Amino acid sequence: MNLTSKEQELLTTYQNWLQENKLSNKCNAYFLEQISSLVFQVWNLEKQISESVWLKLDNCKWQYYIKNLGEKFVKFFSLEEILEIEKDFVVKSFK
Repeated sequence: MNLTSKEQELLTTYQNWLQENKLSNKCNAYFLEQISSLVFQVWNLEKQISESVWLKLDNCKWQYYIKNLGEKFVKFFSLEEILEIEKDFVVKSFK
């Protein structure tokens, strides 16, 4: 499953926000088409702080998945909500 054009635009806006705020060397966000997943990574120097994976279920629902713990939560989000959650985490991590 691919990103819709609106989702791609939102992801690009988020990636640009990382660059504009000089966070692209500490944060990464990308979509893996093969497994329909959006991955967010945050690190500080050599240590990874966070990695979250969002599984795309259909054209409007995403499910949060904590890769490191192997736990799934049964709550669904829109991409706008996901990007806001990730942005808040990044801002709090680097204040």
